Amino acid sequence: MRLVFLILFLNSLFLISQSCAYDFVIKKKIKKNPEYKIAYQKLYNEVIENGFLNSQETYYIPVVFHIVYNQDSQNLPDSVIESQIDVLNEDFRRLNANASETRDEFLDVVGDSNIEFFLANIDSNGNPSNGIVRTYTDRTEFLLVDDVFSTEIALDEVKFSETDGSDAWDTNKYLNIWICNIGVLDVFGFELGQVYGYAYPPTDVDDALATIDSNIVPDWPVDMLSSDENVQGVVLHYTAVGRNNSVANDDGMTENNLGRAAVHEVGHYLGLRHIWGDAIAFSGEDGCSVDDGIEDTPNALDQAGYVCDFNKNTCEDDQLNELPDMVENYMDYSPGACQNAFTNGQINVMRTILEISRPGLINNNSSLHLNNFKINQEGNLIHKVDILGREVNTDNSFHVEIFDNGNVKKKYIIR
Repeated sequence: MRLVFLILFLNSLFLISQSCAYDFVIKKKIKKNPEYKIAYQKLYNEVIENGFLNSQETYYIPVVFHIVYNQDSQNLPDSVIESQIDVLNEDFRRLNANASETRDEFLDVVGDSNIEFFLANIDSNGNPSNGIVRTYTDRTEFLLVDDVFSTEIALDEVKFSETDGSDAWDTNKYLNIWICNIGVLDVFGFELGQVYGYAYPPTDVDDALATIDSNIVPDWPVDMLSSDENVQGVVLHYTAVGRNNSVANDDGMTENNLGRAAVHEVGHYLGLRHIWGDAIAFSGEDGCSVDDGIEDTPNALDQAGYVCDFNKNTCEDDQLNELPDMVENYMDYSPGACQNAFTNGQINVMRTILEISRPGLINNNSSLHLNNFKINQEGNLIHKVDILGREVNTDNSFHVEIFDNGNVKKKYIIR
């Protein structure tokens, strides 16, 4: 009997580990802090009830990719990163080639989120950038958790240089995406499959609350998942990035080669849950009653299991007129080729989350400007020159001071 129980337990984890680790992370946090479940459900319900599309303007989000590699195959070229940006923009703007494959019964509830992404052209210190940081690591892999009983998310170590990862850029201004070799989840010597990514939902919104109309501010617990702003962002397994990735098949799976693992994880980052509500049938949870809390996504008993079955209808008496499971939704565990849509309800949540919880990410065009950045450190003075460019050692009259971080100051001193 114990053996049967163990096999069922491992199987439930295997299904989780085949895609993103969002639900796994959430359950770990609930185990560590039981109050989290209550607080998370409360904030999610209030966003659903109070959120609305405050405007139809396009929100532009700057992205920095941290490529943390041990092998050359993990050090993805710029072209793959650019491809990933293309996929994000096509899918979030409903410009994806397979948008026409959305089934007729869902056409009136899917839409364009008016959210776009661009590689950050300026780093958090105000320096020019291509939005890609490459960091060699001595670590051959980063594990989701050190062991299945741990409540700590060990994969966060990829986000810090002190643990041989890469430090985040200002997470209030950039969407940080870390790419690394995520180790296979292992329990008692059983390999349970590959985690392709995970993301934390929004947390620290205390600065945003003061700027938002009190009538639409949800009761958001600022310590919901982590008080550390430096862990906010998305982590991706290196094989699941872009749709032109030459090492995409190294994980032995072809269903995730279109760059949609990132689309799914950014959906979590902007507050979306899985469309089946993260219910696990093995533990007795009923996905038909748990749901994701969004009205225009039909209930589903469980995730799609990387099968694109358009005949699947696991909750036949749900409130949406017996609609089939929406396996084409980006927030299901479906093959990338099957996914093609966000619903208007999901778009509502993502835009509301941006406005309330991540307002510093919003830009009005796809480029950052130096005047948006405040240089906090003056730097070290390395040259002092006169109007002709000659070195001077005095502060008399006009001179220019040049600092090692690129800052330049003009001074005219009258004595």
